[in-house]
Amino acid sequence: MSLIAQFNNLRQQIDRLFEDLTREQPQLALCSSNGTPWMPAIELQETETALVLKAQLPGIEPGELDIQVSENAVFLSGEHQEHHKTSAKGLFRSEFHYGQFKRVIPLPTSIHREQVTAAMVAGLLTLTMPKATPALPNLVKVSLSPEGLPSQSARQSVVETTANDAKSAL
Repeated sequence: MSLIAQFNNLRQQIDRLFEDLTREQPQLALCSSNGTPWMPAIELQETETALVLKAQLPGIEPGELDIQVSENAVFLSGEHQEHHKTSAKGLFRSEFHYGQFKRVIPLPTSIHREQVTAAMVAGLLTLTMPKATPALPNLVKVSLSPEGLPSQSARQSVVETTANDAKSAL
C-alpha cells in the first residue's frame, strides 16, 4: 500500500472517530453555537468548460455572504445571525449554529475569475466558474546531428558563406 493510500486511510479513520464522538456527545461537536466557526459543506464538480461549486448555506441570506474568487481558489465568509430569540418554556436544547464562518476552497485548475456567476436558491449557493484555457508553450524544434557535429548541409552552408565573405572582402 502506498504512503498516500495509507495517509488517506488514516484520515478516514480519524474522520469516523470524530463523527462517532460528536454523534454520541453533541456538546463536543466542532460546530458549536458558542462562536466556534461553522464550515459550510461544499461540492466541487468539474465539467468540460467550467468548475461548479455548490455550498450548503441554510438560513443564510445573500447579503450575509462575502464571496471572493481568485484564479486558483474561492474564499467564502459570512455571518449567520440569530434574528429572534425564543423565550418559550420547554426549550431544553438548541443545536442551531450562529456566528461567523470562513472557508477557502482550492481549485484544481485556473479559472476566468471575471466570468464567474453566482446563484443562491433555498440555501444552496452555486458558483459557475469558466475554466481558463491553458497557455500553449512556445516550442521550437531543435535538430541535432549525430555526435554534436554540424550536418553535411550545414557544413556546406558555412563553407559557402565563409568563401563569399572572403571574396567580398577582396
